[in-house]
Amino acid sequence: MYKIWLLVQPSMALIGMASFLTVLALAIHLILLSTNDFNWLEDGIPAVSAQAPAVQVVPQQS
Repeated sequence: MYKIWLLVQPSMALIGMASFLTVLALAIHLILLSTNDFNWLEDGIPAVSAQAPAVQVVPQQS
């Protein structure tokens, strides 16, 4: 395994992998945004807030 790293510089390999993964992620997102089924920006469904509205519980008298 060490002979592979003698041929390839680790810093260049990490920069290459990071740039490839960034381009791949951008390409996947742009492909999904160009479809009608998976376009989450123009689907017409409003975003749901992360917090549920507070509901007060009133104890009943018996």
